[in-house]
Amino acid sequence: MLSDVAEFVVQGITVDGDTFQPPDWAERLCGSLSGVEVGRGKVFPAYVRPITSGGNASLVVQVSLQRDNPDAFDLIKRFIAENRLVVRSGRGSRDAEHTGPLTVFAGERRLPGHDSQ
Repeated sequence: MLSDVAEFVVQGITVDGDTFQPPDWAERLCGSLSGVEVGRGKVFPAYVRPITSGGNASLVVQVSLQRDNPDAFDLIKRFIAENRLVVRSGRGSRDAEHTGPLTVFAGERRLPGHDSQ
């Protein structure tokens, strides 16, 4: 799966179909991998970002994290396995080229170059 995608999405749903709790699990997981910047609060690392997908908290993980920070990638893999979470592919490598990081606002992702209304 990882050879064809630039990112994958960890959905806030277990393989049994239950909603994973707590509702802010993705933000917490990102927070454990993040730093704090004065005046901006918590800054999520470029490789992971919380989103809402299908009404559930989810986590987008860039596959390049595996190369650049294997320990963080392994932590995420263990979290997925221990909590039996559903994972789906994200954007393909061509889709993700030259887009840069996406900005996250209250669980929504906004594509670069698209103004909000």
